Amino acid sequence: MLKNKTYLLFFVLASSLHVLSQNVTIKGIANSHKGKEISVYLYDDLITYSLTRMDFDTVDSKGGFVLQLSVSSPQVALIKVGQLAGRIYLQPNFVYGISIPPLDTSRFLASGTEQSMDITINGDATELNARIIDFNNRFDEFWQNHYKSFVSKQLHRELDSFQVQIYKRYENVKLSYFKTFVEYSFALMNENTGRHKNYLAKKYLFDKPLAYSNYEYMEFFNQYFKQYLQTQTVTKNGTLILEAINEQGDYKHLNELMKNDALLKSDTLRELVLIKGLYEMYYLPHYKKNKIKEMLEQVNGTTIIAEHKKILFNILRAINNLQIGSPAPEFTLLNIKKDTVRLRDFSKRFVYLNFYASWCTDCLEQFKKQESLLSKFGNTIYFVSVSMDEDSNAFTSFIKQNPKYKWTFLKADKKVIQQYNAGSVPVYYLIGLQGELLQSPALKPDEGIERKFNELLKIKPKRPK
Repeated sequence: MLKNKTYLLFFVLASSLHVLSQNVTIKGIANSHKGKEISVYLYDDLITYSLTRMDFDTVDSKGGFVLQLSVSSPQVALIKVGQLAGRIYLQPNFVYGISIPPLDTSRFLASGTEQSMDITINGDATELNARIIDFNNRFDEFWQNHYKSFVSKQLHRELDSFQVQIYKRYENVKLSYFKTFVEYSFALMNENTGRHKNYLAKKYLFDKPLAYSNYEYMEFFNQYFKQYLQTQTVTKNGTLILEAINEQGDYKHLNELMKNDALLKSDTLRELVLIKGLYEMYYLPHYKKNKIKEMLEQVNGTTIIAEHKKILFNILRAINNLQIGSPAPEFTLLNIKKDTVRLRDFSKRFVYLNFYASWCTDCLEQFKKQESLLSKFGNTIYFVSVSMDEDSNAFTSFIKQNPKYKWTFLKADKKVIQQYNAGSVPVYYLIGLQGELLQSPALKPDEGIERKFNELLKIKPKRPK
């Protein structure tokens, strides 16, 4: 069950519409917030809960606003205006209409904190958000009617019966995201009411796919495995586990030790649990930060799971001080002419920095789009690409074979790779006029970075009518 219940208003105006190459449009009314900036964010991952702002608008004099972004699959987003924040579940190729409530001034709100907002629903009962609200309403009713059962420790029998009823109610619903939402809302309720760990593992973890982008699944995962690795250091095998972390800094050895854990027979699940555990331990006393960082870098270099790469990127970004607003790490690299180039040489403009490799298909696809961005913004933004090719001949050959790419190309060294956590490519950063990180990581050319460029340069994009 959602801990912070955010009831959402979504009026689905169309089920298939592309506007300005963005496949989700959110049109709304916020009468109490005229003149304020309103933004939509997506989670980079649901282990670190890092957020990327995808779009923003200023609420106009009539209370209207429009937000646009791209999503490739259903996922949760946050809408923020002032100190209000509320969740919204987005599906690709939808136009939504939402209504933003006023700030509840009767509730105490400390400076710098956010107040969750309740946004009323209106619209298609088969849409994802409407389904979620219907489920939440039924869950609330169940909870109110069975609170005494919870107090008397007899809730689980009633909860199991209610789960059967709910599954029956939604058996014809085709939305897989919603099915997972329902299942792991029950998982969270069972976890929160003290259901035995073995029961939870058998019902919700074993032989189940990892739903990385499903908010409720990951809420359950994070709660179930909270400080799990830390607790293993005081078990029968704990001394060896602690030595692998604090003395050896050896991820491979730690992974071998944890294979004996009955919960972690799945290689993929075990890897994710260890990533989460090391991330938690990095910020705890009695654990050596340098060793944990080494281990996270080791798994980042060996994992073949794209979702784990993304999570590790965000963890290492935080550890390496690559947070938004912090100074971009200075570097000194060589170009194709063997001239020395420093980051500070680009200080008079914004810098769109990326790391790539000539063998990386996605990198090359991004360059095609980057070429058109250069023609629009080349006089105001520096485009800098750093090659991760180990072979210097590959670096020079690529540039000579692609003379149409007329921005700056540099050859990476080990230091800059570590500084910018460039273990996988392509990765982009947007750097401000004072050398600060404006987006870290930045949107790629095909993810809508042009909108951010327009924002920086005060270019007003045309809005749909």
